[in-house]
Amino acid sequence: MRRLPLAVLVVAALTGCSSTSAEPIPEPEPLNYAALGDSYAAMGSRAATADDDPCMVAEDSYPVLLAEELDAAQFTIATCQGAVTADVGEKTASGTAASEGSPQVAALGEETDLVTLSIGGNDVSFIDMTRCFENACPAGLREKVAGELGELPARLDDVYAAIEQQAPDAQVFATGYLPLLNEGCTNVPDAAWLAEQINRINGEVRAAAERHGATYVMPAGVEEHTGCSAEPWVDFTGEATGSYPMHPTAAGQHAMAEAIAAAVG
Repeated sequence: MRRLPLAVLVVAALTGCSSTSAEPIPEPEPLNYAALGDSYAAMGSRAATADDDPCMVAEDSYPVLLAEELDAAQFTIATCQGAVTADVGEKTASGTAASEGSPQVAALGEETDLVTLSIGGNDVSFIDMTRCFENACPAGLREKVAGELGELPARLDDVYAAIEQQAPDAQVFATGYLPLLNEGCTNVPDAAWLAEQINRINGEVRAAAERHGATYVMPAGVEEHTGCSAEPWVDFTGEATGSYPMHPTAAGQHAMAEAIAAAVG
């Protein structure tokens, strides 16, 4: 059989394809997104927080920004300042959860597609550790933190079990805590120890995410944006950035939202 020139074969193939009607591209399914966690997922700019909101959820917190970026059809934000793992996955009487006496996971359901989670810091005396920024750490704090870090994996496992029960088909993205310190923060007492503890908390958060098939998220370049940097993503006092002391700045919340959006794809 005589071989046809390659150009003829290409034209024939293209002509054959043109005679077939293209399949319509399916519309993406509406996204149902719920955000769980503590103040690092709630508090952004002070000016963007309602004065009467006990959970202090800011309009520029990363969950709000992410919901806009992903064009979520349904968005529930259950984050609350001061939340610990028990507020996310267990019934509580503290009122710091999504609703009075209810765990934050009550915001989830079988229809939930996407969950973000920021939790664990308050289980490890984060507030007590921030007091070390002005003076030497209180006596006994190091031993207390070491014990709490030992208990954190089991507490995080309980949170994931509750999420999996409420929203079995949801993708979960666990966010690390933007580091307040690096080696250049020489004017902070006990800086090396404090930086190590935040890294250890993040290590447990990441390990728990991996155990449960979740995705751990931390923006690239965080070490260049600590509270000691010229462009901080967290601020010790909040005075220069309009943020809350020892919490993410507006820039930090934007960086986290962008990192999660990239991970979601």
